[in-house]
Order: sequence, then C-alpha cells, then structure tokens
Amino acid sequence: MVMFKIAGICVALLVCVFVLRQYNLTFALIVTVCGAAVLFLTVARQASSVVSYVDDITSTLSGSSEYIQLMLKVLGIILVSQFLSDICRDNGEGTIASVCEIAAKVIVITLVLPLFDSVIKIVTELVK
Repeated sequence: MVMFKIAGICVALLVCVFVLRQYNLTFALIVTVCGAAVLFLTVARQASSVVSYVDDITSTLSGSSEYIQLMLKVLGIILVSQFLSDICRDNGEGTIASVCEIAAKVIVITLVLPLFDSVIKIVTELVK
C-alpha cells in the first residue's frame, strides 16, 4: 500500500510541476523540492523496520557491528547524494550534480579506507 501512496504523490507532484513550469520556474522548483522531501519522509518511515532488523543482526554478531554501521553510513551517503544530484540535474544544474556525486565518492572512500587496511592485515596474516 505504501507504493501506491508514493505513486500517487509522484503523479500529483509531476502534474503540479509540469503546469507550474509554464508560469513560474522558481515556484516549480520550490514545489519539486518540497514534494521530494515529502516522498523522502514517506520512505523514511518505512526505513524504521529496516533499522530495527539491522540492530537485531548487529546484536547477534559480536565483532562485525562496526562493519554493518560502516555499510549503513555508506548507503546513507550514496542515497542522499543521488537524491541531491537528481534534483540538481532536473533543474539544469549538471555541474553541481557532478560535484555532489564526486564529493560523495570522496567521503565514501575516506570511510572505507580503514576497512581496506584491516583486510590487508588479515590477508598478510593468512599468507604467513
């Protein structure tokens, strides 16, 4: 049922923005951003069940909780940057969208570097 709600919001938002772009581009942009925020909040409510499931998995695993937290941080960064870059591209700002994506990639790389270090240590200990 949530998907029908999201689809309805998307169709209504699309029609509103399509009509508004003919008269006022600034107001159409505001409606687009507000509608995207409503969609994001609608989806975020569903994410609570995912978070509780991940918490259950993390509690059963004894040394892997930091890896799961890292995965969730990376996933959050990727989703937010994709959301922002899509909004920028929809409004004709391809350069800003590209910079947003590059910034997200750099942040993800800096988060994942310690993981590479631990993997390299494990592999070198296995080889010895």
